[in-house]
Parts: sequence; structure tokens; C-alpha cells
Amino acid sequence: MANKDFTSAQAVEFYIGNYRFDAIRIIETKEYRMSQSQILDPIGIKRNWLTRLQFSLPRVYQILMEQGLDPFTVSAAYTVNKTRISAVTRSLKDVRIIWRYFDKQGNASASLLVDALAEDSLKSRFEQVWGEERTVLERRADDCRILSSPCPWTRVFETEFESNLARISKLHKKHIQNGKYYWEFIYSWMTPEEKAKLDIVNPVVTNGRRKYKIHQMLSFETKERLTPHVTSILILMKSANSVAELRRLVQRQYGVDQPNLFDGWNVQ
Repeated sequence: MANKDFTSAQAVEFYIGNYRFDAIRIIETKEYRMSQSQILDPIGIKRNWLTRLQFSLPRVYQILMEQGLDPFTVSAAYTVNKTRISAVTRSLKDVRIIWRYFDKQGNASASLLVDALAEDSLKSRFEQVWGEERTVLERRADDCRILSSPCPWTRVFETEFESNLARISKLHKKHIQNGKYYWEFIYSWMTPEEKAKLDIVNPVVTNGRRKYKIHQMLSFETKERLTPHVTSILILMKSANSVAELRRLVQRQYGVDQPNLFDGWNVQ
């Protein structure tokens, strides 16, 4: 609960890939800060590590101080998602110093976060000089590829698509065998380069399926390119009464044999 010992702040959610953080901004100074616990939790370090550092690991404390770590913290109170939070906060410079230290110590999570921020920083500078901006969703998708984690969830197939596919397949829309039709009618339209990248970032595992849902590991550009095709298939699907009829309509529409590629599904 906020009181005179806590500095008033505002916060919004932000993500580095699928790591969620509070982007805290001090109201009076407009300074950006991050919760100390949220700095440490993603890299598997106990929350009291920084609090006890000066006494438990004085040599490490001195190294971080020489790199510019601020010995003082700011206790801030803010609301995010209608929840009131009080947190010990550190500057963004401190975040970089702490993650970089653990990166050099071989902490895999810290290494991924440092890599993601480094690539993002370079790309941001390119976009600045070219006057371009990425959306929050595009930025998260980029982070996820760097972190080798699933992209943020976005709807690729509307309810109407799912319902019509269930109608012509005579299966429940969540039935596993419908997965092969998503591959046949949609994902087989990826370019060879896109398919090759998918096999790298989302390979087929021992049970014959892919580790993540396909759309979770597609690039933003691939999703954008496939969207009109999804709409086209939906229009044809509405005119079909069976999967076989949809195949004939697709063949007539595109003038090619509909590929029958069930890579990665192992469906009997």
C-alpha cells in the first residue's frame, strides 16, 4: 500500500519475448525504472540477492559499483491492471549492468535477455534514422525469435474459419485431425525459405508433432502474407460440403494440384 515512504509512479505492461515486466515511470521525474524482483526473477536469482550483495559478496558488489550500479534504490507505488503494487525499483542502466554480469557468469536466461536487448537496440537505431516504427506486437515477435520462445498469441483463424472447417471435416473444431487440413490448405502455401525456418525454430519432436503451434513460431511478415490466403480459403470453404470438394475448388481457383503435405502431424 502506498504511503509517504513510496514514490508515486505509473506503470504499463511490457514484454521481452514472453517475459513480462512492469514498465515503471516515476511521476515527478519521468524516469523509467524496473522492479528489482522483476529484474532477478526471470534469470532465476533470489529476490534478496541485491539486498544482501554488499555484505555477502563484497567483491562482486564492488565490480558492479565500478560499472555504474546505483547504490540507492527507489521504492515506488503504482497501479497496473487495477492492482496496486509497491516495489523496490532500479534504473534501466542498473538492469543492463545486472543482466550483463549474470550473462558473463553463464546464466542462460540473462544471456538471452542481453542478446534480445542488444539486437533490439541496433534495430531501433536503424529505424530511427529511417523514420520507421515497429508495433508492440512486431517487437515482441522479434524478441521471441531471438529468445527461441513462442511468439505472443494472436488470432490467425477466426471462429468462422474453425466452424466451417469442422463442418466439412465432420469433426469437432478442436479435433487433432483437423490439424492436417490447416497444414494442407494454409501452411503449405509458405515459401521454401519460410518452411525451412519453421523447421529450425519449431522442429518436429519425437511424437511426430511440432513443439509449438505453427502460428506461434511464424514471423510477423509470414502471418501478414498468409492472411489474404486464409480469407480466400474461407470463401471457398463456405461453398464446399466436404474436404474433397474444397480440394477441387482450391485446385480450380489456383490452377494447381492441391498439395497434400502433412509434415509434422503423424495423423493416422
